Amino acid sequence: MNMMPKFKNKLKVVLVTAILCIGVVGKAQFKLMATQSLEIPITPEGNPGYKPTLGIKVGGFYEWKKISLGLSVGYHSFPPNEKTSKGKGLTLFRLDSDLKSSKNRSCSSCEYTEEFGNLTVIPILIEGNLYFVKTDKIKLSMGLNLGVRIYSFSHVIRLKDPVEKNYNSNSPAQQDMIEGVITTNKTDTRFNVSPKIAIEYLLTDKISLYFEPAINLVKKELNLSEDPFSSNNIVKFYPNSYTIDQLFSASLGVGIIYTLGYSAKVTQRKEAEKKQIESGKIEWIEN
Repeated sequence: MNMMPKFKNKLKVVLVTAILCIGVVGKAQFKLMATQSLEIPITPEGNPGYKPTLGIKVGGFYEWKKISLGLSVGYHSFPPNEKTSKGKGLTLFRLDSDLKSSKNRSCSSCEYTEEFGNLTVIPILIEGNLYFVKTDKIKLSMGLNLGVRIYSFSHVIRLKDPVEKNYNSNSPAQQDMIEGVITTNKTDTRFNVSPKIAIEYLLTDKISLYFEPAINLVKKELNLSEDPFSSNNIVKFYPNSYTIDQLFSASLGVGIIYTLGYSAKVTQRKEAEKKQIESGKIEWIEN
């Protein structure tokens, strides 16, 4: 029995409860955040195959003394470097119409076109920051974002010429011919860890300008099944066999933070004014 979904649900409950507790304990402030970011794909091989793009992120967090903790959700879509490319020769492959067949096709002379779709990414993150500088105008912090990134991507191989509907190397040449298509449409979930630094500049008591550079370290897909590319170093092309391996990214985010209720500065001022009023009343009673 797969315990991963139950574990994920329990983890979500624990994390959300922890975030809410920060708002209950002490005098934590709840803030809303909206940022736009430049997302730059990075791979260990050097060529990620996708272009940088703009992304968005929204979230909310509690700030209490020198720490903050919150949740965020983002969205961005990397366009491919090349939307199409041409090739020749497929060692082992199966078409979309071969799903019920256990036989591999082979065609060393077949010409084909590859079509690459966008890589859509939805990060769902728990964000934590530790402030090491807090003044009336500037806040500097270091932090860590933990969570998952949902990847969605597509890939299509189209053979230039029609191929036999029912492939059999021993069968006669006269067969029904069909268009040769190998399609991948995938959505998978990957763990994410993002070390970051953050700079917050207070424009007013409620509104701040926010700058956050981060490196997003992403593991391989979590729901891995048997990989048709991994055996005997022979490249195989099957429906849904195309995959995006380890893809990191760098984020440069700029946005706005809005404080709900009174800011810490205003709260402190109101508390000081309240103490002065109470002190004045005591002096008046004594006199």
